[in-house]
Amino acid sequence: MMTNKKEILETIDRIYKQRRYNAELSKERKMSELYAKSKEFADICDKIKLAGLRLSKASLMQNKEQIAKYSKILDTLISKRTKLLIEMGYPSDYLEPDYVCKACQDTGFVVSEDKVEVCKCRTQLFIELLYEQSRLKEILKEHNFSSFNLDFYSKEIDLKEGLSPYKNMVKIIEEVKKFVENFDMPNQKNLLFYGPTGLGKTFLAHCIAKEIIDKGKTVIFLDSISFFEILKDKYSKMIRLYDEVSDEEYKSLEEVDLLIIDDLGNEGKNTEFCHGVFQSLLDKRFLSGKKMVITTNYSLDGLVTVYSGFIMGRLQEYFMFLHLFGEDVRVIKAKLQLEKRT
Repeated sequence: MMTNKKEILETIDRIYKQRRYNAELSKERKMSELYAKSKEFADICDKIKLAGLRLSKASLMQNKEQIAKYSKILDTLISKRTKLLIEMGYPSDYLEPDYVCKACQDTGFVVSEDKVEVCKCRTQLFIELLYEQSRLKEILKEHNFSSFNLDFYSKEIDLKEGLSPYKNMVKIIEEVKKFVENFDMPNQKNLLFYGPTGLGKTFLAHCIAKEIIDKGKTVIFLDSISFFEILKDKYSKMIRLYDEVSDEEYKSLEEVDLLIIDDLGNEGKNTEFCHGVFQSLLDKRFLSGKKMVITTNYSLDGLVTVYSGFIMGRLQEYFMFLHLFGEDVRVIKAKLQLEKRT
């Protein structure tokens, strides 16, 4: 994700530039069509241009009397043009540019009285381009439920767990399919897979990603190192009181339909300072009903040693914990390949 950021942002800027150009071009074509169709319309438009120029000049000269005069003239002429448009059989907003996004007028940013914010359409575009340029698209061709093989999980009962790895995985897959089926339900908990390496945690996360994307939703899949790099960047901006409106990366973590964090805890111990940002993100996604999937090689006791009680509290409240156990599937596959060769 990190290495593609510059390229993605450049692509987004080109897309918005093209969208604005298309909108203006469409408006010019409509104007030309109406000019040719009605002399009265053309005359009114010419008067609007002239009044606009005189209003601009009055504004530069700070001539309040002239500003009031030409503002009134301009309003009257625009009202006449709108009335004429309707009489000609056109909607009143016919000459408005055909922006793809009305909220930001294809700039990617929404301007209010006291702030400038990233438009939702820009965040959505960032997520879509991120997915297109990630390896996830290729990975999901092989890592999906149709290729999930339960044969690698022993049917022998684990005395400590009270059931076999096979039966445990069958139950986990049932919960995963419920999660996918009830993805839009507000009471559907997030999922956290935990257990030793090589048991299929990441594979399951890929399976979920495939199903959710097939539903037409957006997905971001990050390893914990990349995830915490974004949190570090956000924390740095917060302590410097620096509000960067083009902060697409962190905004995308808030807005994406499904956020998957793989191998939580692998980010190292130099990230404690941004655990507050992590907690805030967990809260925001939960309150907005947006789902998450987390995988970790840590045991529950191990997670407690890495994260604060506040974060663990959030994880226990917002997530269903699913424990994977058994023999490393990769080791089993390696043994089978070796047997075939001999």
